[in-house]
Amino acid sequence: MIRPFWRRSTVLFVALSLTLIAIKLLLDVFLTDLPLRDQAAAFTWTLVLAIIAIGFVGLLADRASGFPDPLTDSARDWRGIWLAVITGAIYGLITIGMYVWHPVSSPLNTSSGWDHVRLPWSIPFYTFGAIFLEYLLRLGALCIGFWVIHVLILRRHFRLPAFWVLNLIVALYEIGPYLSQDIHSSRWSSVALTAVEPLYLSNVFEGWLLLRYGWFMPIVFRLAFYLVWHILFGGFAAPYFGH
Repeated sequence: MIRPFWRRSTVLFVALSLTLIAIKLLLDVFLTDLPLRDQAAAFTWTLVLAIIAIGFVGLLADRASGFPDPLTDSARDWRGIWLAVITGAIYGLITIGMYVWHPVSSPLNTSSGWDHVRLPWSIPFYTFGAIFLEYLLRLGALCIGFWVIHVLILRRHFRLPAFWVLNLIVALYEIGPYLSQDIHSSRWSSVALTAVEPLYLSNVFEGWLLLRYGWFMPIVFRLAFYLVWHILFGGFAAPYFGH
């Protein structure tokens, strides 16, 4: 799995990892909102360092699996960035529409009040969350899992079938808690509709972005989504919804 290590994408990974550490320091030192401070404290230093380690192993697995390496083809990178930004923003608008139309039906709503961190802390908080989650899901579960299955077990056969089966499974992570509630409550019609839920489809799409453009593009997609849904809508729409 070890190839020439210091590439531009390595610098990109280091920069994103240092961003995680810097935001963790910022939240620990300057955050005074006690409920949010308790929420941020759940991301312990052990957890932050562990997720960076998972991301690093995923970076090596990504390269060994032959996925596109970010910052090696500027034309491809810019196409991927624009596609990720536009589709991430569109998904944010879809999520807003789901909330406005029928909050209870949205898989992102937990019926616990306003589910957004307020400005200005939402900016570092959701930047941290986007990088953290993509390290876990795409670099971690998808890239490492794909390397184990495709390279070690299948000896580089059945590349696309192996990728898509794994991608469809990894995409269940975010919608999993809601799916479990539906199964426990025997809401089988909701279970059957899981495959067309925007939350699930967005995660499947992020896997495709990785396959086509490299591991950085799912992070860009999630940052664009969080900007529209959590930071802008969450920061300015609360008074209109009684929060």
